[in-house]
Amino acid sequence: MPRNAAAHQLQLEVVPVEQPKAPARHGKEARAQPKLGPRLALSPDEAAGVLGVSRDYLDEHVIGELRIVRRGRRILIALAELERWLDRAAARGTVAREA
Repeated sequence: MPRNAAAHQLQLEVVPVEQPKAPARHGKEARAQPKLGPRLALSPDEAAGVLGVSRDYLDEHVIGELRIVRRGRRILIALAELERWLDRAAARGTVAREA
């Protein structure tokens, strides 16, 4: 490219991008899933997320104090059980501070 050539400035145009639509479902997937209501139990990964701790922390420090349901390889932790554990852990913490 010769040195004397006029410099051209590149002009860019911003174009909004639309969200892609979900692919169409076929067969069994096309049927609407029935609304089951609120969940009663969580997996250990979900329970750790709800408590705001890692799965390793849940396994090492919390799950031993919980009543859990095992069916095969599946482990379920009731939401009510998590709430019970939090209440008891909070009560232990306040008693320890007062002593």
